Amino acid sequence: MKKILISVLFLLIIITTMSVSAQSIIEIELPELKRSSEELILKQLSFKNGDIYSANEIELSQRRLLNSDLFNPFTLKVNSEKTAKENYQIFINAEESGIFMIHPWEFTIRKTVGLLGESFEQKIRNPAGNGLSYLFDFDWSDDSHNQYGLEYIGEKGRVYTLKFRNFDRDLEFNNTSYQSEGAFYQVNLETLPSLKINNIYSLKFQENDYIINNDIQKQKYLIPAYTFNYENHFKFEIELSRAFSLNDNYDDFNSLKFNYNKRYNLTESSIIITDLKGGALSKDTPFNYQFTAGSFSKNDGGIPIRGQDYEFAGTKYIKNTIEYQKELWRRDLWGVIFIDSAKIAESNEELGDIDWENDAGIGLIYYSFLGPIRADIAYDNLDSEAEFNIGFGSSF
Repeated sequence: MKKILISVLFLLIIITTMSVSAQSIIEIELPELKRSSEELILKQLSFKNGDIYSANEIELSQRRLLNSDLFNPFTLKVNSEKTAKENYQIFINAEESGIFMIHPWEFTIRKTVGLLGESFEQKIRNPAGNGLSYLFDFDWSDDSHNQYGLEYIGEKGRVYTLKFRNFDRDLEFNNTSYQSEGAFYQVNLETLPSLKINNIYSLKFQENDYIINNDIQKQKYLIPAYTFNYENHFKFEIELSRAFSLNDNYDDFNSLKFNYNKRYNLTESSIIITDLKGGALSKDTPFNYQFTAGSFSKNDGGIPIRGQDYEFAGTKYIKNTIEYQKELWRRDLWGVIFIDSAKIAESNEELGDIDWENDAGIGLIYYSFLGPIRADIAYDNLDSEAEFNIGFGSSF
């Protein structure tokens, strides 16, 4: 009986070993690299030669490479091919991104940047091929700033960022003007631990003068924050932060924001997108750290209520968008109808005590080789002055 058990165990070990061997990755072929090192690319992958083949790991590796900005996203593809011996070869097909632009004619991708704005942002991507990039950001609006930074691509898709910004703000919300002049330092770590999850950890130190009602005060805060992103059949994001006051003028305050987005495919040529946003701050949050809302303010860190002026501020908000998109006479041209409904409450108000702001608008989306270019026009009501925006990507 003992000999039979040993024989069965030995047979199971052989079968398991053969099974593992039959599904192994035996070769990883990289594209021709003119600038980046092979080591930099290989350390982004979630697999190596000899590992068990997994389709999910292939997809995760492609997402990490896309997020790294090392390759032109329009050409990036990670493919697998089974060999005659039931092993796998992995082929990474792509062109390296340009130092100044991912695509030769590209201004920006993957986020909306207003073409009519008053800012300039540039990333010098990986010039030495070691994963280190340089960041520059300039704004000459009433919320002006100069920002400089470094970005480093680590292992397994980790992205480390260091930023310095000096700013000079002269803004008005809720019919209240304020000025703020100062600077901050911020460090970020972005991780992609799985195909569906993205984490961002950050720590900011900010020091500035704050002038409101002719009263000049000093502000100094240390602000840790965490952002969790989940994407599957829907997108969900939640951001948590706490600002620790480093002087006696102000108390600490907390912040919470969330965003839920889901797309419904009605037909091959029509979709509906629903988007729900919300947030809450501590009651004693200083006015210059409160949420702001109105117009197409996504790029300015505001809550876009597209038919309103950019003039609202508060410590809590809720906003819902319903958008219908329909293909027109060309596959690359779509029409848009949207409705925004929102509330933003000041610190002495509750959301239930104020009315909804209901806006509507129409737009056009052109799917160019640079990405979607979008033009929108929105109204608070039919006799109000229209709000107009043109840019890349989503406007909500």
